[in-house]
Amino acid sequence: MEQLPLTELTLPDASRVWVYTCNRTLSASERQEVKEALGAFLKGWAAHGKPLHAQATVVLDQLVVLAVDESIQAATGCSIDASVAALKGLGSATPSLADLDLFDRSWVVHRNEGAGAKWSRMRLHEFWAQIKCGNVDPASAQVVDTTVTQLGDLRREGVKRVADSWHAEMW
Repeated sequence: MEQLPLTELTLPDASRVWVYTCNRTLSASERQEVKEALGAFLKGWAAHGKPLHAQATVVLDQLVVLAVDESIQAATGCSIDASVAALKGLGSATPSLADLDLFDRSWVVHRNEGAGAKWSRMRLHEFWAQIKCGNVDPASAQVVDTTVTQLGDLRREGVKRVADSWHAEMW
């Protein structure tokens, strides 16, 4: 199974990770704006005054991944709140990002199996309806598992067949 392109994230596998699904696909310039804004935030991101060793990237033009190496310093409630504020603030990084929403957890990033199959995004209820109609085959279609909490899991198991994901329990 093809894995997510996470080469920009060089932190250890045990690093804590958060995966946010965009409400739309980002353009190349928007991806760059997001990376720059998050890069600036990460330079000052700290927990109880201690810097966090963290990285962020945009994957598949529609996922924002934030990771922190907690073996150096653990993220705390306040530092996580600060990251949420930074992610919500991305809408002010450039006018084209004003409508960006990373906190609607009802999106599913998926693709049908096959050469050249593209990743797309669909609302969870629509995704389930497509499965029930037979338009999405759980045995071959793939989803991105945005529930993983460690970078190594995202690297190894971030892409799963629908039948092997939590989505399989939903219908």
